Amino acid sequence: MLQPSPSDQPPEAGTADARAQRTPKAHVELDPTWRAGKKLEEARKQLGLSLQEVSDRIRVRREFLEALETMNVKLLPGKAYALAFLRSYAQVLGLKPDEIVEQFQAESALTREDAQKQIRNPASKPHPERPWLAALALVLIAVGFVGWRAIADRKPADDAATAQGGGSVLAPAQIAPQPAAADGAERRVIEIRAVAAGWLEARGPDGTVFLSRTMQPGEVYRPDSSPGWTLHARDGAAFETYVNGVDAGPLGPAGKPVLGRAIDEIQPVTQAALNTPGG
Repeated sequence: MLQPSPSDQPPEAGTADARAQRTPKAHVELDPTWRAGKKLEEARKQLGLSLQEVSDRIRVRREFLEALETMNVKLLPGKAYALAFLRSYAQVLGLKPDEIVEQFQAESALTREDAQKQIRNPASKPHPERPWLAALALVLIAVGFVGWRAIADRKPADDAATAQGGGSVLAPAQIAPQPAAADGAERRVIEIRAVAAGWLEARGPDGTVFLSRTMQPGEVYRPDSSPGWTLHARDGAAFETYVNGVDAGPLGPAGKPVLGRAIDEIQPVTQAALNTPGG
C-alpha cells in the first residue's frame, strides 16, 4: 500500500505551517474605482474578518463600522470621532489611512461646507446711513448686556442639570453622597471627577449628546448609568471614575483620547487587583 509522502500530510498543530494556514492573507486587492466604504468592506472580507472581530480589535462599536462601510455619515457620532474611527479601521485592514480618509471626505457629506463667499452684485449700492441706526444699535447692545447677565446668573443652575435624564455636573461644594434607592436596593451611582481641566462628552444609547463641555478640576459629573450610555474624552487621565464612592480608576490612559467607553461597564478597582504583582 502506498504511504502518503510527508508533503501530503496536514501540518501538525502548533507548527509554523499550521500557523501560516490560520493567518489571514496580508494583501488585499481593491479596485481603485471603488468608493472608500466599498474598499473597507472588501478589504475586511478578503482578510476574513467579521465586523465584530474588527470592533473588538479597535474598540469601535459595530454599528459605526457599518456606517463607515455604507458611508452613512448620519449614523456617525461626529466628524472628529468619525475620522478617528476611519483611520483606525484602515490601519487594521492594512490600508493607507491618509488615502482612505481623504477619499471618504471627498465622497461623503462629512466635511462639506459652503465655503464660497457671497458675492455682491457690482451694480448694487449700499444704502445711505440713517441716523436712527446708531440709536437702534445702542438699544440692542443694552438688551444684549442684560441678557448676558441673566444667563451668567443662571449658569450654575444650568450646570447642575444639563439635560433631562443626562446626568448632572456638580461643583466641588455641591458634591454629596447619593441616597439609597427607595426600595432598599443598592443604587449604582457613577461619578466622573475631573482631576485636571479636560473636555468630556456623554452620549445616550441613540447617540444623543447630553454633555459636551470642558470640566474644571474638582467638578464631578454623574451620568445616567443605564446600558448604552458612553463617555468620550480628549485625555482619559484628566478624569477619575467612582462607583458608589469606590475608586474605579482613571477614565482612560494618560495623553490618549477615550472614544465610546460604556458607562455601565465601569467597575470599582478591587483590593485584590491592587495587591496583584504588577497590577
